[in-house]
Amino acid sequence: MTIIKRRHFLGGSAMIGAGLLAGGLPRLANAQSAEITVTAFGGVWEEAVRTCFVAPFEAKTKANANVSLGGPPQWLAQVEANQAKPPVDVLIMTPDLALTAAKAGLVEDFTVDKIPNLSKIPTELTDSVMGKGTLFDYGVGGITFHKERVTNPPKSFAEFVDRVSKGEFVASVPSISYAVTPIMLIWAMAKALGGGVDNVDPFFEAMAKMKDNLVFWGGPNDFFNHLSSGEADVGIYFDGRTWNHYDSGATWIDFINPEEGGSLNGVAVQKPKNANPLAWDYINEVLDAQNQTKFADIMNYGVTNTDVVYSDKLKPRITPWQNTAFPPYEQIALVRNEWVDRWNREIGR
Repeated sequence: MTIIKRRHFLGGSAMIGAGLLAGGLPRLANAQSAEITVTAFGGVWEEAVRTCFVAPFEAKTKANANVSLGGPPQWLAQVEANQAKPPVDVLIMTPDLALTAAKAGLVEDFTVDKIPNLSKIPTELTDSVMGKGTLFDYGVGGITFHKERVTNPPKSFAEFVDRVSKGEFVASVPSISYAVTPIMLIWAMAKALGGGVDNVDPFFEAMAKMKDNLVFWGGPNDFFNHLSSGEADVGIYFDGRTWNHYDSGATWIDFINPEEGGSLNGVAVQKPKNANPLAWDYINEVLDAQNQTKFADIMNYGVTNTDVVYSDKLKPRITPWQNTAFPPYEQIALVRNEWVDRWNREIGR
């Protein structure tokens, strides 16, 4: 889903002239700084963050939002190392690391009085990170296929396993080197086949059945190359990335949310303790319906404000989060290393 730009300090405690929350309450500027540092992944993610969140924040507050590129482990380590004066004011986190930050007491509680737009986010998505953040967008790990070679694609994980095992087609699945594999593949398939966090035997049994007709991808571009070259016909991949390829000209690609529900892979937003209070204004923009609508149009991923209305192009592509399999991120974190060890012993790729 690296450069940290400068932050400088301004004296005074005057109110930022246009610093109004959506609810109409003025936000006092941090006495130290009229700028904040926010986070983003690179590539199209950075473009979307700057367009959809940074621009409206700066227009309303007249403050600056500098963008730090990188990834959640890096940002979390930076905050943990400098808790009194965190180098970033807004965190973009995977749910497991958001929970780590919450349990370590590194981030603040999310409340509607601080973030008016939080009232438009389903409570389940805030509770999933202990109320110390919330999910603002998500992807679904499902079945992506080459529709010119697979005219009758599998509609479920169970059908996927059965038909790959029989050699009807070759499937590309994420390798254990890909960070989200324990959630999008191991847990999701185990759950679909009758197991779950406490029993992933069904997943490993399925992999043993399919092994002669599998290839593995270590990065999202690898999967696309497998399908485009003919090395694979179908596989486990993300909805948003599938549609990004489609919009880039690969109109032969398509996506299905499995009948059992593909895994919901959310992205959380959090505020470190002692970060600039202007971070609340920025997070309110991240959760704004209009801004999220623009973000979804760029990213082809689902967003979480209940007032968002997707475009005619996007609506059929987005799986409502209620129709996904919601991973028990906290429990998965406890057994993740065991799963990786078993994968290395039984699958090895």
